[in-house]
Amino acid sequence: MSRTSLLAAALTLSVCLANASVVNAASSSPAQVSRGATHASMSAKGLLQRPQTLITPKQAAINKTKTLLTTLFTDQQLSKILDKTAEDIYANKPFKESFGTLIAPNDLTQSQMVIISTSGVPLTKALTVLLRRFEPYYNNISKKILAMKGSRRTKADCFNQTYVMVTEYLTKANIAPVLTEIKSSLTSKEWQSVRANGATLFLWSRYGL
Repeated sequence: MSRTSLLAAALTLSVCLANASVVNAASSSPAQVSRGATHASMSAKGLLQRPQTLITPKQAAINKTKTLLTTLFTDQQLSKILDKTAEDIYANKPFKESFGTLIAPNDLTQSQMVIISTSGVPLTKALTVLLRRFEPYYNNISKKILAMKGSRRTKADCFNQTYVMVTEYLTKANIAPVLTEIKSSLTSKEWQSVRANGATLFLWSRYGL
């Protein structure tokens, strides 16, 4: 069900509950019924006029990333990474070229650099897995975006479609095999180091790792 449908259902339920209060008050005096009806009308009106916060496609992708993959980065950093990804896909850059430049070292905080640097060699192994696993989906997005460009869709539309497709990909079913393979690629000592120093690098515990 869409957000619009859910909102309409919620408003309808609120109005029905308010109207039910009026019906229940029917055994009271006319004045009480009138006051109840006025209150119900004002409550419903307030709900209808209350501004709704809509989540943008990019923010949805950010939220999914932080829920299912990593909490290492801030929303602002993830926004830059997503923009860079969308820009690279729009420019038809190969995944390997894009992947290596998604975030610059000077965009990271000192604490983030410490987390990444303490992983050492295991991080290199992790990146190898990520490259192999994510490249096919990156290429699928690229095909979609190139088709949109060919049909003269705007750059903004192409960017939003990229964010939507990233969000669709970020599911537990897709992420679990990736993190499991990363763990399998590491020695016991490397895994202990990553697990101890990189708990925010990837959300291992969410997948029982």
